[in-house]
Amino acid sequence: MSEEWVQFKIQASGSSRSTSLASLRNKIRRHEVSRAHKIAQELIEKGEQDLVGNMVKALSETVFAETDSVFRTAYYLAKMSRPFTDHESLIELQEKNGANMGTNLHSRYSSTKIVEHIAKEMQEKIVQSIVTCSSKLSVLIDEATSLSHKSAMIVNLKASVDGGTPEFLFLELVELESQRAVDIEEALLNCLDTAGFTEEWLQKNWVSFVSDGASVMLGKNSGVATRLTARYPNLFTWHCMNHRLELAVSDAVDEVQAVNHFKVFLEKIHNLYSQSNKNSRELLGAAKELGSQVLKIGRVLNTRWVASSFRSVKAVWTSYEALNRHFENAAGDPTRSSKKKRDKLTEAWHVECKAKNSFVTWDSCMMH
Repeated sequence: MSEEWVQFKIQASGSSRSTSLASLRNKIRRHEVSRAHKIAQELIEKGEQDLVGNMVKALSETVFAETDSVFRTAYYLAKMSRPFTDHESLIELQEKNGANMGTNLHSRYSSTKIVEHIAKEMQEKIVQSIVTCSSKLSVLIDEATSLSHKSAMIVNLKASVDGGTPEFLFLELVELESQRAVDIEEALLNCLDTAGFTEEWLQKNWVSFVSDGASVMLGKNSGVATRLTARYPNLFTWHCMNHRLELAVSDAVDEVQAVNHFKVFLEKIHNLYSQSNKNSRELLGAAKELGSQVLKIGRVLNTRWVASSFRSVKAVWTSYEALNRHFENAAGDPTRSSKKKRDKLTEAWHVECKAKNSFVTWDSCMMH
């Protein structure tokens, strides 16, 4: 821009008024179409548009979109029970498919922290919904031992979320300093308070407490349930039905000796295929030949829940045809020595059926 236009020093030429006005109009017209005037006008318009703010906003939206994509990837891993080591590979795959995943939060450590953050936010929303709706609350706890041999307490809730049907929710895994009733009670109340359940709210809405039958939990004098009912008079305590069922099954097994033969029989079947890849391959081949299904055979009546024993028995029942065909093929296999046939197959087949006062045939064994 010329100094005359910037400092308003433009002078008209000519001595008469009409000539001076014509001169000024001519200069204004020429200035309006000049490059300097157009640049100045563009600068004013850009200043009104707040380009810097818009650029920052557009950049922020891009970063947020990239972060959203990474968060959804981490959430997928948690929801589908996939290892966090898959995080980097999934992001690389999405980038090759054209998705913009940014440059940050691509490690498995970032994925772990993202899932922890999402879980915390979801828990806060669920607890807030329960508290706002004044839903009745039931608390179920169970003791467990971590891989580092530390005592821990699993805290589960059952309540109505957003006015729906009550459902079980995992709340927290609390590490215990001591397994005394007073310490368990304190850890439980601290867990509920940290989650967002105030003392006043619990007095009105906490209706039941469920645990196993250990004396430290349900002891009449100083158990956790007794201490809680003294603090919350309206609290209803209950011995967990799953633990009751386990105790009932354990007592029944101790009384009915014939069950031990059946247990040994299934243990033989389990060991036969869990300890030999060759037998497993041959069993799958027999199943393929018959067009039947083979399920994994586990242990029965051990430290697992009754449902695990049921799955094991059901697996043997479902795989009956394939097992029978494999035993027949192995018995006639000339490559097997007589010792292997006797030790690996005949013993497993007859250990139950030939036991005194036990089942007579395979069919009656499985039907029992």
